[in-house]
Amino acid sequence: MAPTPFEHGLALAWSDGALSRDGAIMLETLQKQLGLSDKERAVQEQSWLSDMTKSPRRSFGDGDQILREWLEGLNDRDNLASSARDMGRAALDVGLSKSAWSDAYQFANGLGLGEDLASGVWLEEESEQLNGWPAALDPLAIILGLVISVPKSAPTQPTELAEGDAFVIIDNSDANSKPLSWMPDLIPVNHEKCAWGWSGGDNVSTAPPNKDLVYCNSVVLAWIRRLIAMRHQRGESGLEELPEGFQVMPSSAELERDGNNLKLSMIVDLGESGLVRPWASVKVDGEITANPAPEGLAANWVKIHDGLANVMITTLETLPRQLLQAAGLQSECANISIHEGWITHDLSE
Repeated sequence: MAPTPFEHGLALAWSDGALSRDGAIMLETLQKQLGLSDKERAVQEQSWLSDMTKSPRRSFGDGDQILREWLEGLNDRDNLASSARDMGRAALDVGLSKSAWSDAYQFANGLGLGEDLASGVWLEEESEQLNGWPAALDPLAIILGLVISVPKSAPTQPTELAEGDAFVIIDNSDANSKPLSWMPDLIPVNHEKCAWGWSGGDNVSTAPPNKDLVYCNSVVLAWIRRLIAMRHQRGESGLEELPEGFQVMPSSAELERDGNNLKLSMIVDLGESGLVRPWASVKVDGEITANPAPEGLAANWVKIHDGLANVMITTLETLPRQLLQAAGLQSECANISIHEGWITHDLSE
């Protein structure tokens, strides 16, 4: 198992077999930077010290000076966050095993960079070709295997356009469709505008509205399922504040429209209490608003209701950004609305 950030600091401080006064002071600083409580620090310190004889070097460098430089490097939060996203994306291209992802996420999360790393792995938003990383993230690079193999830029190949109905359309002359690593079944299709359709050759049931950005409800549903699946893979609860012991089943998600409202339902496994299908809805009318839970619901049911509503809001906020990013646009979305089976947005520069 890879070391935690604090264990990495411990290894640097103890690299010559003894802890110096400066090393002890820097460990106090590191504890504060990582936001560790005294109890959390004690658990990691005891575990690491007990393993010293088994593994004399668990860090990726030596000495108080390197520890000092590492601490200084951890202060550059903006650069670290963007680099973590780029490293996550590069690791996905190299090949990322489940164990490597678990170790890398644990280390990055200890630095407060877990979400940045995850967005690079799972999303295309704001991740760029990796050409290097700050020295402070050397341990993360080793865990991800980037020191051994960093993908090089490949010549851009023309995108092959499939034949079929468009389920996503962007009306912008600068937009270009390309394959989506985060939704591989949604493929570029031959259309007068920038467009994607389902690889299975599905047909749309209603004509798309004439708006700047439109996407079908089936794309929304697919993104909801993927968001929940990504949370599960990161070891998180599928829904925010989901009561302990409950498990959501993303493949069971269903989406319905009622006027300006979108209703999401999903099977939840309550353990010994069996399976249920709770629901929640949001109003989409220029902006996205969660509808309140029905009166009289018990506290746990309200949490599930609100979790479903929140995942819909997250979906409708992140999906259009993902699509615009994939199309090479830096536009902003506004005036979200529902037109039969489609979600629409106006775009602004």
